[in-house]
Amino acid sequence: MDKLRAMQYLVQVVRAGGFAAAARELDVSPPAVTKSIAALERTFGVQLLRRDSRHVSLTADGELFVPICVRTLKDLQDAEETLSATKARASGKLVVGMSSIIAQHCVVPFLAGFSARHPQLNLDLRIVHELTEPNAALADVLVLIGWLEERRLIAKRVAQTRFLTCASPTYWKSRGLPKEPDDLHKHNCLAYRLPRGLVLDLWKYQRAGQVRDVAVQSRIISSDRDWMLEVALGGGGVVRVVDLTVRKFIEDGLLEPVLQDWEALEAPPIYLLYRRGARSTARARAFTDFIIGLFADLEASRPLGPYAKTDTAPKPAWHRSRRVGSNARLASAKREIMEKATQ
Repeated sequence: MDKLRAMQYLVQVVRAGGFAAAARELDVSPPAVTKSIAALERTFGVQLLRRDSRHVSLTADGELFVPICVRTLKDLQDAEETLSATKARASGKLVVGMSSIIAQHCVVPFLAGFSARHPQLNLDLRIVHELTEPNAALADVLVLIGWLEERRLIAKRVAQTRFLTCASPTYWKSRGLPKEPDDLHKHNCLAYRLPRGLVLDLWKYQRAGQVRDVAVQSRIISSDRDWMLEVALGGGGVVRVVDLTVRKFIEDGLLEPVLQDWEALEAPPIYLLYRRGARSTARARAFTDFIIGLFADLEASRPLGPYAKTDTAPKPAWHRSRRVGSNARLASAKREIMEKATQ
């Protein structure tokens, strides 16, 4: 027996003055009301209502029990309203994992406004670059850059980046501007090393169906994109960077992009990831909606104008490889092997 429902029926019968009237207001059948209250009386072993052909009235036990029912039902309603309000309001703790360069240059600058709109939400921010890292398993929501092969999480692409080839105006003044991708051979290019050890020193460009592979000469290699960016800002070389992360530097004239009539290939997408069902909580829903809207705005206000390419770039061959070292040398060795095999 559903005691709470029986208590609700009992209170309504007393307020309505009869079973039929109570049943109409409750939108149930009169027998349902009668049976439920009778079962409640059997459970407690007392008679709660006097019944005659004209009306019902409370017994002495009923007069003691009905006020308790009223308070209980009111407390339950208050509890439901409190929980509903909490569910609708973003509150509590949310663990967010993000790639450091995306966090630093795309998300963190806008977190003050987000926190002001959600004063009861506490964010625990963790640096995460790959889903295999321990911090990734602790995160409720992830914002990562790169190609994903995750199937356990909901993954939504929030942006398709493009690469910009940049250096400081001081560097270009001293070394000259490259007119073609192959001109980069004469420059000090800064190469990024993946966490697994592969150095991305083979830069690919495309124009009018023509593809150029440039094995750049790198005097400085780093596994931290922000370090390379700082070197470039200081006039130390040419860097290939994700456009969404350098908007302010370009607007302020601290970095100058070149080869803009060429498309730099292999630019990674940015993904928002969360566990299945996570968006049923207000805190996760508030943050994921914030990220989706934020990157939509960032894409619309790119430093060099909107990017026409909206499809996710295909995974490059090096993404599937587990090799370490120079990607340019590995690609060259692979070409030599293939050329010998065809001779």
